[in-house]
Amino acid sequence: MSTEILGIIGVAILIILILCKVWIGAALAIVGFLGIVLISGFDTAMGTLVLSPFAQLDNYTTTAIPMFTLMGMIIAETSIGRNLFNFANKFLGRAPGGVAGATVVAAGLMGAITGSDNVSCVIMSKLALPELKRYNYQDSLATASVAAGAPLAILIPPSMAFILYGMLTEQSVASLFSAGIMPGIVMVAAFVVAILIVCKKNPKLGPKGAKFSTKEKLEALVGVIPVLILFVIVLGSIYLGFCTVTEAGAIGSLGAFIIALFSKDLNIKKVGKILTETIVCTGFVIFLLVGTYVFIKFITISKLPFAITNIVTGLDVAPGIILLAVAIMYIILGMIMPQIPMIILTVPLLYPAMMAIGYDPIWFGVFVVMMMALGAVSPPIGMDAFIVSGISKVPVMTIYKGLIPFIVADIIVIFLCCIFPQIVLWLPYSM
Repeated sequence: MSTEILGIIGVAILIILILCKVWIGAALAIVGFLGIVLISGFDTAMGTLVLSPFAQLDNYTTTAIPMFTLMGMIIAETSIGRNLFNFANKFLGRAPGGVAGATVVAAGLMGAITGSDNVSCVIMSKLALPELKRYNYQDSLATASVAAGAPLAILIPPSMAFILYGMLTEQSVASLFSAGIMPGIVMVAAFVVAILIVCKKNPKLGPKGAKFSTKEKLEALVGVIPVLILFVIVLGSIYLGFCTVTEAGAIGSLGAFIIALFSKDLNIKKVGKILTETIVCTGFVIFLLVGTYVFIKFITISKLPFAITNIVTGLDVAPGIILLAVAIMYIILGMIMPQIPMIILTVPLLYPAMMAIGYDPIWFGVFVVMMMALGAVSPPIGMDAFIVSGISKVPVMTIYKGLIPFIVADIIVIFLCCIFPQIVLWLPYSM
């Protein structure tokens, strides 16, 4: 049996194990270890298991993971999210569908700070859904605006998805962060326009919200200024070269802690919960990476990525057709798999082939993340739709009905980024 066939069998077994709810890090390590045993022998496999994860994780970029995780956990446990929603609602809520638009904008701002779509889902469900119900929004639009806004967290920096992509491909995380900003802004704008269009067509979907005075708007703005300043400092320090990604994450965590402290949002119990959840989440990601590097070693010696590259470069089709096939694959995987395992499973296999046919590595990283964000809300499984359904008790099919205009907007923005790659590349390459 050829090593390439062993590689394919290994990937198939890994997917089966993940679908059977085996811990993803453990599944990666088990399949990788056994695959190396079959190809290179037990001694090589043991050497890889002992040395490879440490050698790969013993780098400065890895320390960015706990820093940004801590910042996200602080925000998730304090009133910062509520302030963001109040700010967006008071400026946008008066328009048709304005409270839903405010939900999307607040989710984008939340994602820019937490980097987690699941955290954004939970927080915005608790903050926005009661307000949307108060203004008699139909369940389909109310829940869909939360579910559609949540995946913006993995596109708008700082994003754990970009950190992992950068580690796996040895690309600049700072460049990936900057590349995600313009597509993220365009995506938020497209969602707000989609809401406005459907609510103009059917006003019962999303009635106008309350009218707020200029004084109330300014008070809401004052409430989010510290967070906006923190966001600018964190990303600005990276882009201007003052800080590494890890140092910026540390500044962000300290800044979020200070904001929460002055807002009187913290107590001993909350601090303990924040630290515990940060440790658990960081440990989960590190364990995933340990298994990943064992699996990558197996995939590399199986020569499967080289075989895929040869097949792709040998196809007599336009690169756009290959990109379309990759896009469909990511939509399907995004329905059933969280973002981090998806990146870990697919990027080592696809990255060499996509580079060989001429795609920019930074652009491809943003494309991958955008496709994962689309998959997270796509029927029939869309993980974020199920999370919102579980919290709101609204049937998931109702949420999918409301998601249709958001999915259309998502596809249009992705198409624009493919046709005009400078939407993605202008900022990182102008730095």
